Amino acid sequence: MTKRAPRARAPIALDAPVERLKGVGPALAEAMAPRGLVTVEDLLWFVPRRYDDARAIAPLAEAIAAADGDRIALRGRIASARLVFVRRKRWAEVKIVDGPHGVLVRWFNVYGGVEKRFPVGASIAIAGLVRRKGARIEMANPDVLAIAPGNPGPDPGPGPDLVLDLGPDPDPGPESVPVSDPGPGPVPVDVAARIVPRYSEVRGVPPAKLASAIAAALAAVGDELDDGVPAALAARTGGSIAAAVRALHAPPAELAADDVLALNAGTHAWQRRLVWGELFVLGAAVALRRRARRDERAPACPRTVGFAAELARALPFALTGAQARAIDELAVELGREIPMSRLVQGDVGAGKTAVAFAAALQVARAGHQVAIMVPTELVAAQHHATIAAWAAPLGLAVGLVTGSQARAERAAITAAIAAGEIAIVVGTHALIGEGVGFARLGLAIVDEQHRFGVAQRLRLREAAALTPHLLVMTATPIPRTLALTAYGDLDVTVLDELPPGRTPARTEILRGKVGRLRAYERVRARLAHGERAFVVCPLVEEGPDVPARADRAKAKRADATAIAAELTALLAPARVGLVHGRVSAAERAAVMGAFARGDLEVLVATTVVEVGVDVPAATVMVVEDADGFGLAQLHQLRGRVGRGGQQAWCLLLARGAATGSDGDRRLATVAATTDGFQIAEDDLAMRGPGELLGARQAGAPRLRFGDLRQHTALLVEARAAAEAILAEDPALAAPAYAGLRLALARRLARAEAFGADGG
Repeated sequence: MTKRAPRARAPIALDAPVERLKGVGPALAEAMAPRGLVTVEDLLWFVPRRYDDARAIAPLAEAIAAADGDRIALRGRIASARLVFVRRKRWAEVKIVDGPHGVLVRWFNVYGGVEKRFPVGASIAIAGLVRRKGARIEMANPDVLAIAPGNPGPDPGPGPDLVLDLGPDPDPGPESVPVSDPGPGPVPVDVAARIVPRYSEVRGVPPAKLASAIAAALAAVGDELDDGVPAALAARTGGSIAAAVRALHAPPAELAADDVLALNAGTHAWQRRLVWGELFVLGAAVALRRRARRDERAPACPRTVGFAAELARALPFALTGAQARAIDELAVELGREIPMSRLVQGDVGAGKTAVAFAAALQVARAGHQVAIMVPTELVAAQHHATIAAWAAPLGLAVGLVTGSQARAERAAITAAIAAGEIAIVVGTHALIGEGVGFARLGLAIVDEQHRFGVAQRLRLREAAALTPHLLVMTATPIPRTLALTAYGDLDVTVLDELPPGRTPARTEILRGKVGRLRAYERVRARLAHGERAFVVCPLVEEGPDVPARADRAKAKRADATAIAAELTALLAPARVGLVHGRVSAAERAAVMGAFARGDLEVLVATTVVEVGVDVPAATVMVVEDADGFGLAQLHQLRGRVGRGGQQAWCLLLARGAATGSDGDRRLATVAATTDGFQIAEDDLAMRGPGELLGARQAGAPRLRFGDLRQHTALLVEARAAAEAILAEDPALAAPAYAGLRLALARRLARAEAFGADGG
């Protein structure tokens, strides 16, 4: 009987489910899915987080000399192993010895029975960080490189370098953070000849199983990997992505020790190739979006005769050089039929509102309408009052649209907008609500872009037959990397000059009760000179979700309602007002008006005063519980004082002593500089782009390998390369760009380039 030939397995594709790989069953595939490891290609992109150089394992007797914080690989013999339970804490504790020397190793957050993995007498090789405790060393959560059987022999005891000091309630401290569960068994490795890749934990997936699945993916389709970088360009920027990924998963045994150090630092050429490819596709996506908008048609709004004279008559002050340059720059783009998309950014008080008014005047005189959208009703009311005063001498009608308007008032204003009777409309999100339609919308101005979603911005642009010009303004300077990515479709204008007479506020950090008393002594002194003060709190008032007043010191949160009552007594006879988001728009306007006129000397508020509030007589800003505020918020709040030319103070109150926390670092940053652009860069470094802008809210790019803080130069280089290709072949029709077309389609389909609301 002829033996039947085995059935050939169908070839595995990059987009095949992981179950197609040998050794990956449904249960393992299900465990991988939450980490995004769904297809074979997903496994290839799941590159190691670090590497252990198992070629340089030192005997424990030599490793004992390592410095605190060094990462080392060592070998020895297991002297004992046990599972420790103390007050619902559990960890595995293993003594490893080599002659008279020893090291105490702990694995935290382990499963029951894990101590059986470490038979007494067995030889063991581990790699991890050294922690010195006097003359002895310890390791927490090291990786197990190998365990080999051995003879138990007598337990030699701790030896001079190994002391067990658990006490009645051992507190592992910072070492209790789990680095890696040793898993059900050591990763099979030839410790004499390999560099061992270490992957991020995938819950429910043993490290050996994960490594085996990745190896199977490499064998099946590793050479087919393509990140969209054309071959000719890849040859100049790091070579084949497939070769780089293969080397990252399986570093050659002959790799130099310096290369291993570079891999662990994230700076190796293979890792750079991954980053470059990702940023290249991001740059191509940004360039495509810019090109698509240039294909749209906008109403041309050239300057009319007499524009400069009208603007000078409207504004009660002279323009700075930076303002004049910005206005001229905008004028050119507004006069074209290509939609303007421009971001005007400048520090607090740089005069963005005057620039926006000049653009609005140019568009209005060309016969079109302007919509100005701001984040809050308080700011909308103030912008409306300011712009209406400037427009009055010119005979321009200015309207206001907010969500709290009475129905009859709202109906009258929307009817006038639809009839084209109102040239400039200021409003909140209500401007893009139902019932608001423009007759001839020519310019959309969005103030404080980071408070609006990209989708909301686009809806405002879509409220017209022709695509309106777009002007985005922010007093929160945008780091250069985000200007190239999340705002990459916008041209950027920077107002780098403050109006004459603006003196930066002096910033002081004051702590505890003594510091708080000093702050309010300063407030009392400035009030005696006829000046005014803001006091900003993080909360409106105590409530069911707010700690009781007795617990506020522990919670480190102050509420405006209680502080206002306290200051009414403390600062008497000064008059104290209170404003926050829960009071009506009319009441907020009345209180703010009283403060601006001087009928109130102190205004206690929440962050509703963060943006756009202008009271020239205010010279002191006190921020309660300041270490709980963000960097951008603190900088914005500081910008509310000193707008009248006098010396001003920003007093940042923290409840306790400095602890080195993120909050303390933010306070130190604000106190060290008044440069908003430096603060923006520091904010990006502390929080990252996703948290800084909100990936879904403002379209921050989602990156797997790139880091906008570290890879600015690569981003600029990759974006320039992408734009050059699109200039040569806008449709990417050439066969050489097939991979780029596919990469763009896949990333945009997954909303990876700009987030779910990416425009």
